[in-house]
Amino acid sequence: MEPGDPGRRWKVVLVAPGPATTISPVAGAAMLPVCLLDTTSIADAQALVSRLRAESANAVLIEEAADCAATCPDHPAQLLGRTCQTCGRAICAVCRLEARDQRLCPCCAEDVRKAVRLRRLRQLFVLFCFSVFLYAAEDYWQREKRRLDPSSTVNVAIFQIGEPQMLESAIVRQLNDPDGDFALQHIGPWFARERQRLTRQELAPVQISTFGPWGHAVVPPSLAEPDDPWWKQAWLSFQYPRYFHAIAREHGGDPDLWDARVYVIYADTTSEVAAHSRGSSVGRVAVAFVSTSEPNPAYAQITVAHELSHILGAEDLYRAETGLPVMPEGLAEPVLVPRFPQRFAEVMAVDRALSPTSEVEVRSLDEVVVGYHTAALMGWIAPEQAELMYRGN
Repeated sequence: MEPGDPGRRWKVVLVAPGPATTISPVAGAAMLPVCLLDTTSIADAQALVSRLRAESANAVLIEEAADCAATCPDHPAQLLGRTCQTCGRAICAVCRLEARDQRLCPCCAEDVRKAVRLRRLRQLFVLFCFSVFLYAAEDYWQREKRRLDPSSTVNVAIFQIGEPQMLESAIVRQLNDPDGDFALQHIGPWFARERQRLTRQELAPVQISTFGPWGHAVVPPSLAEPDDPWWKQAWLSFQYPRYFHAIAREHGGDPDLWDARVYVIYADTTSEVAAHSRGSSVGRVAVAFVSTSEPNPAYAQITVAHELSHILGAEDLYRAETGLPVMPEGLAEPVLVPRFPQRFAEVMAVDRALSPTSEVEVRSLDEVVVGYHTAALMGWIAPEQAELMYRGN
């Protein structure tokens, strides 16, 4: 064999075998065209090409410079034919086959496989976390139901907050005067009387403790809008009570010690701030806004009772667009004859209905009752018992 030029290499490539071809492709070469010989000797290469052609095979001789490869470095028996779609490196047919018919070199194909494995691991981790969340949420929900069990007394903390100059207003003094008619502490005995009236049971539904009022400027966080995406609504609903919990802790209160928490926020305004009040059994928290200019302390007292009822499971029984009671569930006495004027207001409708289109603000908590629909939602009576009161009305 003659030495040849060390700067040049010669490759014999079998494109298609003839019927009498006796030379087989090298081991591992399952695809054509395939390189049968890689040598620096042009004489050896020419001899093999002549032999193959004599056997009716289609073979070619390729001259390859040192800096320009013709065969794949990862699969030496295969010719380079395309480029990797990611990095531009030359690849062969086997490279593409191993990359699951993608135009990828072995390195880029491995990067893709690693990314797929990592993505699957992340998906499994998210699935695991979601399973843990469901388990924790179910446990939390069961604990929440136990803490608001209608067969037991719910311990309620009322935290009062307002800017320092508001705390000497008449409404604040009246709501905190235990000897007066409008004290927040009277809400607990009122709930007990209403439950006893409806069920003949003497169990107190709630036990109320009041804290404050504390001097603190309040800037409530935004609430979700109906058109907001679900994740934003969930996040804002989560952040809203946390803001008030933080204020309570700052002033030495611990919201976590109580079954339910009501925040009474005093606002220096003549506008209808009570409409911004919120209460929910989810999280067992309510926020009741009270104007320091409110001339009727009973209205502020009833607002707190109304929001506390939301915590216990009740729903609004007035129409948002008119403020009038929902018929007939929003009526305190749905079977009264004649139906109007009503003698009492239903706590979830707030005002006393004088006619189907008019109402009047109550002046005392004694003018307010828990209706049958509300009592059923709070678990005091069976839903079937409540439905009997509305049939034909």
